[in-house]
Amino acid sequence: MSRYSFRLKNREILDNIRSPYIYEFNLARNLALLSNDPAVIRYFYQIDAPKFMKDQWLQMEITDKFLAQYRPGQAFAYFGICPMIVQAKVNLLASTGFECQSDDKEIDEVLNKVKDDAKLEQKFSEGVYWESGIGDFAYRLSYNPKVSKEPIITLIEPQHLEVNYSGGKVKSYVIKEVASDDSQYELHEIWYRNTDNKIVVEYKFYYDGKYVAPNDLSLIKECALHFDSSLDLTPKVLPFDDFMVIFKKNANANQLYHGERGVPDIQGLDTIEDALTETASDLIDAIRKGGVREYVSDDLIPQDEKGNDLRLDHFNKTVIVTKSSANPANPQTLWNVVHGQINWQAYTETMQTLISTAINKAGLSPTTLGLTGLESINSSAESQEARERTSLRRRELDLKEWALTLKELLNKYLQMRDYIAGRSILDYSDLIKIHFNDYVTPTVENITDVLARQVQAGIKSQKHAIKDLNDGYEDEDAENELVDIMTEQGQPVLDGDQTALDMENNTPKNVKLENSDSLQKANSENSDSK
Repeated sequence: MSRYSFRLKNREILDNIRSPYIYEFNLARNLALLSNDPAVIRYFYQIDAPKFMKDQWLQMEITDKFLAQYRPGQAFAYFGICPMIVQAKVNLLASTGFECQSDDKEIDEVLNKVKDDAKLEQKFSEGVYWESGIGDFAYRLSYNPKVSKEPIITLIEPQHLEVNYSGGKVKSYVIKEVASDDSQYELHEIWYRNTDNKIVVEYKFYYDGKYVAPNDLSLIKECALHFDSSLDLTPKVLPFDDFMVIFKKNANANQLYHGERGVPDIQGLDTIEDALTETASDLIDAIRKGGVREYVSDDLIPQDEKGNDLRLDHFNKTVIVTKSSANPANPQTLWNVVHGQINWQAYTETMQTLISTAINKAGLSPTTLGLTGLESINSSAESQEARERTSLRRRELDLKEWALTLKELLNKYLQMRDYIAGRSILDYSDLIKIHFNDYVTPTVENITDVLARQVQAGIKSQKHAIKDLNDGYEDEDAENELVDIMTEQGQPVLDGDQTALDMENNTPKNVKLENSDSLQKANSENSDSK
């Protein structure tokens, strides 16, 4: 809770607004929406969401949402606008990748090799996903000689990351790993500064809601069994000026979050998603209720000796039996067919407005999501750039922030390599310039080209690229297509348990980065410039 040095009536209300529970609620809700699974979303609104609300009126409000009220047998539709927006943001920013382009070609060669070996383009793409959908994440640089002789870059998802502040500055990072076999056991990696202002990495086990005492050796041994045995748990003092954790701060930092957690692009869109899904469900119900109805008098239906109706399908809900008497002189008492009227235009216009509102709130154009029909501009090649203008402006602003984050990441990567090699640790910031490749509009030809680049860069597998290119493909369809492609290209396809997908992913990882002469030269030049 925040503390105040002045008298403020009802200050607990402000404290509640700034409560970490708000961040946890938004995080859980966005994760549910991004799952693109209606069952997960319903469970969140019915069961999980009320746990975050102490006020019973807020609990009722959250469970009254349409996404929580679905019951089997009702009409239900989930559009998945939030996943569409997040994926569009990933394609907008990360699909074409980036290059290091400075005035020093030798250092560029080293950095681009680092980019390829560390799969930075793939991690950049994943970072855009988490920032756009959840709000923040962190890159972590570490070194484990049992795994790789080079620094290891990992991406920390926000639900595993705790950022503690003091005086507006980061005091410590806590990275939490939960045991896969038993969630009671947690391993916390804690980054902080000691009294000498040195960076320290310390590991602690967390069990049953509290940290395990250092003298409880039996419990420590028990906890260790649930985690990677190759990890060195001894505390380390590192000779760096700053943390080897890069926390990308979103420009939309908001007081609703604890500290400076970012605000995702889909924040607040759950209400639109709820209304959109309810409107679609109402349309489906209207179609059901407004269809053809056939009214027939019961004395027109032949019966057997037991009084059972004959020649009438009881599962046909369009036939309604009445108790009136059939009168040939009055045609209205005979078999009567009524066609209902469905005002479908009103529903579709409402859905179109809601979709447009959601896309606009995310700062994107419909074309970026691959949607057409929401703009007045035609789809000619000349108008394509104009249709994307909103997204391109957003892209330019976002990439300015991303350039700073990637520059910091590459700088610390090279510093970690210096530390591993026993060299003096230098600042490479002035030698790093990030150039993002041009964005291409999502036509079929451009999408094919982008998917090919993603596969080549290791951002996407061939199987998922085939699924993205062929709407409606299931995993089996994509795998069969991949096998056909490999067969045509003369590549070996094994029978049995090893599938084409296994062969595709069978690539060497953590390739050793050679200690090139160009890096030594960059070290020397950078040292002379200090």
